[in-house]
Order: sequence, then structure tokens, then C-alpha cells
Amino acid sequence: MVCPVCGEDEYEILKANGKNNRQLLVKCDECGHIYHVTAPEEAHEVKVRVIISEFERSWKTTIDLYSDEYLEVGTLLYLDGKDVEVTSIENNEGNRCYECPVIDIKTIWAKSLDTPARIGLSIDNHGTVLSHKIEIEREFTFAIDDVGEVNGLKFRIYAFKTLERNMRTGFAYAKVIKRVYGRLLPRNDKSKVKYDLSEYVIKTTIKEKDYN
Repeated sequence: MVCPVCGEDEYEILKANGKNNRQLLVKCDECGHIYHVTAPEEAHEVKVRVIISEFERSWKTTIDLYSDEYLEVGTLLYLDGKDVEVTSIENNEGNRCYECPVIDIKTIWAKSLDTPARIGLSIDNHGTVLSHKIEIEREFTFAIDDVGEVNGLKFRIYAFKTLERNMRTGFAYAKVIKRVYGRLLPRNDKSKVKYDLSEYVIKTTIKEKDYN
């Protein structure tokens, strides 16, 4: 609340009336101008619905937030004994938004951070794609040109698809990667293997075949 004459926000309350004394007559400390203002509503707890996803499973719960707060995508919350990250927000008008005043939020979508990262691994075998699904520690680091191994087969990483972009240089954490792309190396290749991902494979959608 600022003075409409000089813009100062310090004032003296001369009179309060209306419901809960929210209608105020105030005097500006800077220029002495007297004007009416509506006092801001005091912050209070708001119960907001949350839908938490954990791979194919999801469940509903609620969280108590304060009405004068803002919430944005990427915020970390602690719910039902789990660390979760806000992935989407729906306001009271049914629109999805990146950030929103808590008082206007209808539903929060979040993902659990208490689970391994689940990512795809596609390995090009001269036109035949060997496709795996792996679950690995969220902070595990993949880098372009890393040499990995799966079930005795060596491959070199040439690209990532992350939550935000495609990458052909640099590195990324498993928690932000959707898919890793590699090329199969010949069995006589002498490159040093940086990591063996065999133990992390939970599903193979295309079997290795015709590999010489």
C-alpha cells in the first residue's frame, strides 16, 4: 500500500472499520496526505490437492501451503514421507501454468525423487537398434563419448535426449535424461569401459542379434 501522491509506503492508521477492520483511513508519513486503503488479508493455510507420480503408479494427497505464497514448477516439497518435485500446476480456471499464487491453485502434479531415474538406452548396431530400459541412481553422470557396456556388448555414447533438449556434447545427470544414444563397438575394440550398465537393465525391448 503506497501513498497515491508521493509513493511512500509508511503511514499512520487514523481509523479502521469494516469487516475485520480491513477498511483503513491512513495518513502518509512523508507528505501528510490522508487516504483510504484496504488492508491486505492475513496469510492463512490453504489445503491444495497434489497428484504424485512414481513411474506408472500415481496417488492423490494434499498439502497445506500459505495463501500469500507463490509456487512454481521445479519446487521441491516433502509429502507422505517422500521428496517430490513439482512438475505442473493447474490454476482454478483449469489452465496449466509455470507459477501461480497458492490461493489460485487447483491441483499440483509432482514426481517422486525417492526412486531411481528410469531412462531409455538405444544402441545402434549398424541399423538394428538394441533398446533397453534402465533404472539407475538419479545423480549418475553420463557424458558424450563415454564407453559403456551392457551384457558384454560395448558402446560409445554420441547423444542424449533430456527433459529440455537434445545434447551431442557435454554431460548430464540421469535424473534429467530421457534417453541415451550410443553406437555399438566391434568386439575387438580396445576402448576402456567406464561403466557396465547390465545390472541396471529392467527391460530389453529389442534383443541383440546378428552381432559379429
